[in-house]
Amino acid sequence: MRKIIRRGAGLGALLAVLVLVYTGLVLAVYTFPDEWVAGKVDEAIAAINKEVNYWGCYGNYFWHSDYGITDNISDGVIYTALLRNGRSVVDAAMHTEYARYWHGYAVLLRPLMALAGISGVRYFNMMLLMGLLLGCYARMRKLLGVRVAVAFAVGLLMGFFLIAPFCQHYMTVFCLTLLGCYVQLRWPKAVRARLPEFFLMLGSLVCFADLLTFPVLALGYPLLCCQLLQLREGVDARRLWMYTIGLSAAWAAGYALTWAGKGLVGTLLTDQNVMQEILSQSIWRMTGILDENRFDPMTPIGAVQINLATFFSRSNTLLLALMLLWQGVRALRARAGVKRWLHGLPVAAVALYPFVWYLVVQNHSNIHYWMTYRLLSITVFGLCAFLLAAAPETGGKQPLKL
Repeated sequence: MRKIIRRGAGLGALLAVLVLVYTGLVLAVYTFPDEWVAGKVDEAIAAINKEVNYWGCYGNYFWHSDYGITDNISDGVIYTALLRNGRSVVDAAMHTEYARYWHGYAVLLRPLMALAGISGVRYFNMMLLMGLLLGCYARMRKLLGVRVAVAFAVGLLMGFFLIAPFCQHYMTVFCLTLLGCYVQLRWPKAVRARLPEFFLMLGSLVCFADLLTFPVLALGYPLLCCQLLQLREGVDARRLWMYTIGLSAAWAAGYALTWAGKGLVGTLLTDQNVMQEILSQSIWRMTGILDENRFDPMTPIGAVQINLATFFSRSNTLLLALMLLWQGVRALRARAGVKRWLHGLPVAAVALYPFVWYLVVQNHSNIHYWMTYRLLSITVFGLCAFLLAAAPETGGKQPLKL
């Protein structure tokens, strides 16, 4: 019991330090003058507005369907928020016009915009994401086998991963998702010794830098990587369930408490009741009300249906069927016993995380289905990983073991 209390106290202290660091970073990045970035921000806003070619003032580079929408509106908020516009450093850093979020993206984006315009930022985004994807694929293939690596990459591609460099609003979660996977795959022993701290920090970082897109992506993929690494080490079913539940709770605590931390810090440093704004926003996103002034009813099932319909285009449906057929045939040929199938159930449980998000955050999932549908890539990777747990590869250098 003492060990649990000490570990909990340590996690609480870590979270408090992170909130202090976040506050210092956002304050520091707004100390240099607007003149360094103003011209490039104006160019970025003009480019974003020019690219609007779809309903609701959004952009669409691919197929002109809901599947390929870029969030130009939020990108406009992101780039505009890089300027102080006569405000104090504190007011600009706390984003009093949009105070419910941390806006941590500015810590990197504001200095980057001082060096390069929006084209340079997008090129950097492309190189960063492709590098992380290739790094994850290479490490996963080495540690867990080619079938796991293919399922990992295909799941992300089915979630239209390739659009992220063109939409700054999507970049954070995709980047942190891949980073969370890569760190585990690159330094598995070091991370294994501090898994609760790792997932707490990951959830906290997502809250710090994201504006409520599809944050659970940065839990699902890293958690599935963690589970497969644990299976490789021969962890029994009971411990695997404990890891799954405990690490999910750590990530959720990091996310929720970091958001509460913004409410506390924002309220203390400004004249606004930021905590109240966060609470009202959270309640609204979890209700069936479309808008404060338009009481159009929503249902949790409706949120699930519209996201499923958007994700499962004909190409995605065919690709998933082929992936499950490939993995399923291998699993059946391996003649895995009931014990092995039961052992992999925690992996299958993670495949359900997107549906939990849709049912709980039903308002956001209904309104913004054209971005939240990407969470279903967790389901794709999770289902494939479940089949892989039943029939692990045996020909690689470091095969999975049960």
